[in-house]
Amino acid sequence: MSSKKGFTLLEVLIVVIIIGILASLALPNYITSLEKARSGEAVTNVGSIKNAIDRYWYENGNIQTAAGATITTANLDVTITSTLYAYVITDDETDADTLVYTITATRNVGATAYTVTWIQESATEGHLYRSLNLGGPVAP
Repeated sequence: MSSKKGFTLLEVLIVVIIIGILASLALPNYITSLEKARSGEAVTNVGSIKNAIDRYWYENGNIQTAAGATITTANLDVTITSTLYAYVITDDETDADTLVYTITATRNVGATAYTVTWIQESATEGHLYRSLNLGGPVAP
């Protein structure tokens, strides 16, 4: 009498279904981890932009160009290393005595936006915020 060894089609299907369920549970966490890692680029670049703005303010007493527009990364002595994020600098009424501005890095993937924001509240104090989908803390 010969005995056949192996798996039945039903056993193979059950294993494939279980693997599919486990993969569908793990994929969202994997994507979130990837975006958090990519946000590290924005944090690094925002820090470089912040330092360049501080130098510009100490040298010029403001963060405006000669034409009166808010400076951009093109006006600063800074190199942005990658283009995953778009960077915007907003002057929040900076003058020779008060350094107040916001740097926002935004990455849009489909309908989802990921943001990293630096808010400079005075010449000596500022805070870094991330969007909720990057784990926060969220800007007020």
